[in-house]
Amino acid sequence: MHNLEEKDLINFLKSQGITVKTNTKARGNLGIYFNNRIDVSKNAAPQKRIPILVHEYAHKIHFDIEKENFYKGGSLEVLFNKTIPDIYISELNEITNFVDINSNFDNVNSKKQEIQTKIKELQEIIKHDYPLFKRSEDFKEANKYFRKNKSIAVHFLKYDSVKVMNRFCKSDETFNIKNIDEDFSHIPEYLRAYIKLKSLQREHKRLSRYQSKAKKYYNKPAELFARFIEGMFINNNQVKLIAPNCYQRFFELLDKGYYGNLRELFTLAEFVR
Repeated sequence: MHNLEEKDLINFLKSQGITVKTNTKARGNLGIYFNNRIDVSKNAAPQKRIPILVHEYAHKIHFDIEKENFYKGGSLEVLFNKTIPDIYISELNEITNFVDINSNFDNVNSKKQEIQTKIKELQEIIKHDYPLFKRSEDFKEANKYFRKNKSIAVHFLKYDSVKVMNRFCKSDETFNIKNIDEDFSHIPEYLRAYIKLKSLQREHKRLSRYQSKAKKYYNKPAELFARFIEGMFINNNQVKLIAPNCYQRFFELLDKGYYGNLRELFTLAEFVR
């Protein structure tokens, strides 16, 4: 484990010419490293601050090792100075899941499953009137209805919220798809179900895009390495248990000075392996 106080860690970072800011929003993150500066969000929980600082310092160390490729995500081959076997990647992914519970995407997957269930329920409502309805095909009955019946609800087929300006009183009125049953009760149930279904499909796509983007971020060598270092300052024994191969290789290189001043940090922290 380690014996390290936040103020001592900050002084150590500053002694290396790194600017440390602990009262910013960190560009919407808990922490960020850029231009030899580390920002920690003022909203970060006290117990998170040392791991965050260590995480960002790991980025600094990585930058020094691999300047040209750092901002492209880096390379595990360079970070571990060897050809990387699959077991290393597997271990680093496990460490990421240990350090950041959000990387498991449990909440996202649960939400997506909930959406799929609701979509199936809405599909059954539509099929009650139109048995041949298919989600993958254009629903012609919806187009027919809105051609005959002018309604701002038609915009809900593409948007979840619609703002309408009243020219007489010069004020805006906003309609939300969440209130479609109350605000547009005159529209047939099958059509309201279809509009809700389209909204849920959009939400499912948004979640999938977010998940895909987040996975690319989590899988960047720069992030895998930084979370590996961070993990050791959260629970060293757990990291050693989860990633024995990466752990052994890391300390081989650390003892040889491969990671520069990172060895000084482990000495300062009186780190116990």
